[in-house]
Amino acid sequence: MAKSTTSVVILGSEYKIACPPEESEAVKKAALYLDEKLKEIKEASNLDTNKVAIITALNITNEYLKDSLKKQKINLDANEVVKLTSEVKDHIKSISLLED
Repeated sequence: MAKSTTSVVILGSEYKIACPPEESEAVKKAALYLDEKLKEIKEASNLDTNKVAIITALNITNEYLKDSLKKQKINLDANEVVKLTSEVKDHIKSISLLED
């Protein structure tokens, strides 16, 4: 897979990120999101840049884990619906057999 370089700016510093060309836009969006979150924490506190980075990373990780848990629950709920649907169909078939 070919790699290209994508330039992003985070907290006023430019970074060149190696990534496949098809991931360039996603990397830019991720950098923009990170930059916004870093600025939010930096403006709301008197923390140095290293602590801002740690707090921001922790917040983003927490958001990610919450979203992952929601998706897992949705998948479990969907699997339960499929299972219940199958059981209902089986019951309908057995009722139909009794009527014949």
